[in-house]
Amino acid sequence: MENQTDLIIIGGGPAGLAAACSASSCGLEVAVVDEQSSPGGQLFRNIETPLGQSLLDDGDRQRGLELVRNFRAAKIKYYPDTVVWGVEPNRVSCTDKDGARLLHGACVVIAPGAMERPVPFPGWTLPGVITAGGADILLRSGGTLTRESSDPVVLAGNGPLLLLVACHLLDNGVNIAAWLDTGCWPKRFAGGAFMSWSFLDAGYMSKGKAMAKKILGGKIPFVTGVKQIRAAGDTRVERVVYEKGGKRHEIDAACLLRHEGVIPRTHILRSMGALHRWDKVQRYWYPVTDDFGATSIDGIYLAGDANYVHGGDASIIKGTLAGIDVARKIGVITKGEAAFRSEKHLKQLRRIRIARSFLRYMFAPHPDIFGVPDETIVCRCESVTAKDIRKIAKEGNRDVNEVKLHTRCGMGPCQGRMCGTPLAEIVAAAQSTTPDKVGNLHIRQPFRPVSLENYCRVYTEEPADT
Repeated sequence: MENQTDLIIIGGGPAGLAAACSASSCGLEVAVVDEQSSPGGQLFRNIETPLGQSLLDDGDRQRGLELVRNFRAAKIKYYPDTVVWGVEPNRVSCTDKDGARLLHGACVVIAPGAMERPVPFPGWTLPGVITAGGADILLRSGGTLTRESSDPVVLAGNGPLLLLVACHLLDNGVNIAAWLDTGCWPKRFAGGAFMSWSFLDAGYMSKGKAMAKKILGGKIPFVTGVKQIRAAGDTRVERVVYEKGGKRHEIDAACLLRHEGVIPRTHILRSMGALHRWDKVQRYWYPVTDDFGATSIDGIYLAGDANYVHGGDASIIKGTLAGIDVARKIGVITKGEAAFRSEKHLKQLRRIRIARSFLRYMFAPHPDIFGVPDETIVCRCESVTAKDIRKIAKEGNRDVNEVKLHTRCGMGPCQGRMCGTPLAEIVAAAQSTTPDKVGNLHIRQPFRPVSLENYCRVYTEEPADT
């Protein structure tokens, strides 16, 4: 099936919805392709249901409801439950319940959001071990983490989602047995120099203070300086083992939530050869864009936290700016009108970037989290261990793609989404250098699994009007 439109947007989260609404308001025909069954993304997951609304504070609830209502009211083509597996300038290949679909558009806005930084550790494949983001999805879908609310849950790591999930768990009466902090204190102290700018975003700071107050009121045991976290158990996690001050400690746990910050989803743009930069504090690659999200590839835009992680409200602004600039580029609105529509949003985004600059240091990952034991599985798809990677790296293979060829790390169905980051960190450590010096995994299209039938159909069938 083939469809023609002005703008194709990949992702139905805050950035994608905002881009769709702003572009549509400028007079563009817009199509949104979304893996989820309803709009909202991760931040506003199930926002149209009472359960989804109950897990949001008043500000986010109103913001999300207004965004989704505006999206539903606009004349925008929406393709839910649709997986994108190929993107080229002016066209997107995807699969939905009816099969393959090929969308053509003058421009494409990519808005896949951010993902949790993958960090392997001994026992991370045991049932009961889950990321903080995964736990949040489960709670928003009406699920539970443990059989009984009294069963102990352990939080571990360093990142913004831990604060949010901890509040949700406390609201649900979950027994949080401990919070094991792996943060990098030298970086946190460095971030103090930027704290004075936080007054520019008073609402965001008030939200953070409210979460901190709730967590302190919950009297969660907080352990700092934690290293070498392990999940232990026979058929599922039963206890968490960690080191502090050179001593070994254990704590009972029916569930372990691990979170080490969030990083941009870069697979699509990396498969297209877009320009990326390395952030040495947050230790991740991010696509290079202008203030409107225009990438180094003509006609391809990026919106939201897939560009640089600033948060959900900032993603809405980024999406709005991208939609306006696409309308300007296509010629539907003039340069002057685009400047008028963008002025307020540009000021807001610049203020947010300054006000939240300290968070880049507060949630900076500690390099030691990747110093895992040799037996640790790093690539779950191909069962590659840290020992396998170190052995090949120490033999003189300095690029991650060379290590990939020798070990198959990154050759599984996820194409390195889960192992690419730790692979680069482990190779860099073995070479006594930094991850940006050992390269980035080459991503090929299709970047998501697709059947040969659907792959062929998208290019061989006669276009169908839908």
